[in-house]
Amino acid sequence: MKKQLVYFTFNILKRNNIKSLLLSSVFFLSFIGFGQHNKIIKTYLSNNLEKFNLTPADATEWKITNEVYSKQTNVTHVYIQQTFKGIPVYNAVSNFTLKDNKVIFARNSFVKNLASKINTVSPVLQPKTAITQVASALHLGTPIGLELIEEKGNSAYVFSKSGISQEKIPVELVYQPLKDGSVKLSWLLNIYQLDGIHWWNVRIDAIKGVILDKNDWGVSCNFDIATGTHYHESKLVKQPIQSPVIAIKKNVNFYEGAQYNVFGLPVESPNHGSRSLISASHNTLASPFGWHDTDGVIGPEHTITRGNNVYAQLDDDNDNDTQGYAPDGGNELVFNYLLDMNNKPADSYKDVSITNLFYLNNVMHDIWYQYGFDEVSGNFQSNNYGREAPLTFPPTDGDEVIADAQDAGGKNNANFATPPDGFTPRMQMYLWDDAIMDITTGTLAGKYPITDSNFTIDGTSDTARSGAPLNENPVTADLVLMNDDTPTPINGCSESGAPIADLEGKIVVISRGECSFVSKIKLAQDNGAVGVIVVNNTGGTIRMGGATENITIPAVSITQELGNFIISALSNSETINVFLAAIDLDGSFDNGIIAHEYGHGISNRLIGGGANANCMNNQEQLGEGWSDYFGMAITMNPDDTETRVRGVGTFASGQAITGNGIRRYPYTTDMAVNPFTFKEVKDQALPDGEVSVHGVGSIWATMLWDLHWKMINIYGFDPDMYNGTGGNNKTMALVIEGLKLTPCSSGFIGARDAILAADELLYNGANQCAIWEVFARRGLGYSADSGDTDSFTDQTIAFDMPPENVLSTFSCNNALSVEGDVLELFKIYPNPASTSINISLTNEVKNATTAIYDINGRQVYAQKSDLKGTVTINTENLSTGIYILKINNEVINYSQKIIIN
Repeated sequence: MKKQLVYFTFNILKRNNIKSLLLSSVFFLSFIGFGQHNKIIKTYLSNNLEKFNLTPADATEWKITNEVYSKQTNVTHVYIQQTFKGIPVYNAVSNFTLKDNKVIFARNSFVKNLASKINTVSPVLQPKTAITQVASALHLGTPIGLELIEEKGNSAYVFSKSGISQEKIPVELVYQPLKDGSVKLSWLLNIYQLDGIHWWNVRIDAIKGVILDKNDWGVSCNFDIATGTHYHESKLVKQPIQSPVIAIKKNVNFYEGAQYNVFGLPVESPNHGSRSLISASHNTLASPFGWHDTDGVIGPEHTITRGNNVYAQLDDDNDNDTQGYAPDGGNELVFNYLLDMNNKPADSYKDVSITNLFYLNNVMHDIWYQYGFDEVSGNFQSNNYGREAPLTFPPTDGDEVIADAQDAGGKNNANFATPPDGFTPRMQMYLWDDAIMDITTGTLAGKYPITDSNFTIDGTSDTARSGAPLNENPVTADLVLMNDDTPTPINGCSESGAPIADLEGKIVVISRGECSFVSKIKLAQDNGAVGVIVVNNTGGTIRMGGATENITIPAVSITQELGNFIISALSNSETINVFLAAIDLDGSFDNGIIAHEYGHGISNRLIGGGANANCMNNQEQLGEGWSDYFGMAITMNPDDTETRVRGVGTFASGQAITGNGIRRYPYTTDMAVNPFTFKEVKDQALPDGEVSVHGVGSIWATMLWDLHWKMINIYGFDPDMYNGTGGNNKTMALVIEGLKLTPCSSGFIGARDAILAADELLYNGANQCAIWEVFARRGLGYSADSGDTDSFTDQTIAFDMPPENVLSTFSCNNALSVEGDVLELFKIYPNPASTSINISLTNEVKNATTAIYDINGRQVYAQKSDLKGTVTINTENLSTGIYILKINNEVINYSQKIIIN
């Protein structure tokens, strides 16, 4: 295409000789800004040593790593890194928010009494040796031709890729704080594994050469499949719902002819609605030159699915190249391809898959740009078009998302690797198994969803898959019940080795329990079975996992309900013939999962500033929760209600839209359906004792979703995700600004307080009471405590609101006042109400006074009695308006705002 000049100031400057003079001036002015902010923060720290429990020495050595100006709030977020003798202390990043040259918000993450905890200032281990020892410890192979490429002073180096990394390997000295309170000199190095799954950020002892700690920039959302904690709530039929495509307000587009046939928002997946041909999709503020530009001149550099924000490509050979196949829309940029997923291989619809992945990545970029994930905040762009932060020099662009569709590096998974600002992130979207059992004979004839197994060589998600995946091993045979020589013969746990009759050539039905999945399936296989169906012993199905290299027949699980019907029919001598098969579901069609993965990039870049991508390594970190929220927020429909259940990944995991998806509970404000509170954090342990980051994150996302609906109830819903003013838009803004205020290594309390602070910056604190009510309802009240944020078992739950002096400047007529776990006793519905309102109780409340007050404090209803079960109050005589419902006795003081329509 022929290009035309656009006379934006920054483009004119880029085209003549004053560019270097301008940048030099900006660079000089940036040092003035740094110096000014240095002085302000230094003074603030010295005046608040007692508040932060620091010594004068602790507050003396530090450097500014990021300064982020927020257009939404007109404040500057400054992130400072603690150092000792010029060497940074790992993750000791404190954040300060400045307005009118004053600190208005601050959170400290410095190590206290640092000097007394340092073990040494001189390394023994050489940086080159550190790389070879880390490569050996992580089983990455032996580095080949390891060479020093660049030396950055006396303590920072860059080495060659050496056959173990996709990127050059940076190494620098840092101090690593440890759980025992000591701080050890370490080499920090980054190795991006060749498979693209892990991007290791490792700290190795600079004296002894042992790994002290490591984290992974590549957040792999394997949803705990290998541990057997991923449950499906199977439905006998899927009920696709047609969702309207909401028109989004935009300015005049440069590329009005560009067209993309995609699952356009708010459609979440093929189960939620149909594709539509969308034109002029880019937002001119976030993507001023369209989605296919990289140089800032009208006219795209690329006619394939590549541009300034994302390069979406095929990676079906798992080579992680950046020159993979990508569909070409031609000079008119028309990406309109036929889609037929009916028993077709994924390769047949790769153009549709890549196009949808390209679309959703760009939409995520453009939507969240409006709320503050922009250039100065470390967003993902190849070219910042001159809008990068003046205090980060040289410009930190060149980091568009590399998005791999139909990635062959795994199954039933997705991941996102987020390096610091200026380095290219990578999203990998995999295929998911969709297994079907077709019963061809008998009274149960029909098709039923099932769950395939996921065995691996050593039982972890990091190793090659073993067993007999159903997509490669479909099987047809008659069913037979397992019948070994044990007291519970259907469990298939015999260890005698004696032959079991009647299994030859059959698909064997076995009940879950008593012994491992591997042993059950191996027993059936050794006796001639051609397949195994395991009947679950609880709700839903389970993706069976474990370590094995010896299983060669397919094995699936079914629900307890369906299994009981099959067992009954077989016990009555009915012949049941089944066909077990699987096709692939494409994760790139699940907009919720794509948004979730992109969300990891947002949270990692915003917390602690774009220069630090390591702020969420602690056990109480909330990254998975923010990501779930991002996906749900952009896929809302105008007719949604707060009690509607929202699963995550229901399409990819083969569920109906009413399923839980890949989470324990679906998201809803109804606590009878999603009962999560802060106290459940301590229960989020995996079988190996490690924390389930998905479990912890799901609790946080539950609270954010409650807040989302609280704000919608106040301000209404606006379908315009870019320029809307509804409660949903306000919550999206609170979340983004809150991430900028969240301290490094934060838990629930730090994140809660950051959202409260964001409300003061964005809306002058207008929503303080509403925010407190939401968090208090889920146990994250004023007296709650995270304890050690690197532990997930020491939280203190509280349902209380702040005292009056804290909320004295806000109108909290409907503020809750509760003690203990009172909020868990009550469910008030419907709210808003019309003719009646119900109070549902989990336990009996003796001698309680139930009263309703109008907005002026006048009592309009009162009743004293014992409360149990469900109590109904007639509200026909109440006028339309806002009321306060109060329930009191000797130990309970509960109040809740209700609305009468």
